[in-house]
Amino acid sequence: MATYKLKRKVFTKYDETDNLKRMKDSDILAEQKKQAPGYGSVASQAAGGAIAGGIAAGAAGIAKGLGNKGARVATAGANLSKYGKLGAIGGAAILGGMALKNRNKQAEENNFYNRRLEYAQKQAIRREKKDWKANMTQRDGYSY
Repeated sequence: MATYKLKRKVFTKYDETDNLKRMKDSDILAEQKKQAPGYGSVASQAAGGAIAGGIAAGAAGIAKGLGNKGARVATAGANLSKYGKLGAIGGAAILGGMALKNRNKQAEENNFYNRRLEYAQKQAIRREKKDWKANMTQRDGYSY
């Protein structure tokens, strides 16, 4: 008995820009370029990572300080401060780096789309100009 594997369609970055090929010239000319994403989301995710990392590492520092035999609350507080700062820096670096990578990937995709759109718009303008000239010079009673 044969075993069949289902093949899933793999979508590429060309799928979105291939829609430009199916558009009318007027729609292509009306299409707007995509804007590059800002850095606001990167900063907010880095701040969130700093908070989460500080809380997690601070809690680990308290547990370490209180886990020792004969440990005092002051030791736990010092560990909270020390580990909390390290956790905040680490969390901000990790989540900020991931957000920056995602932002740069989105900007690259937008640039790719904008290049394809610009080319499609040039071709649409060329076709419109050609059609206009053909309509103007091939009328009845018109001498060129």
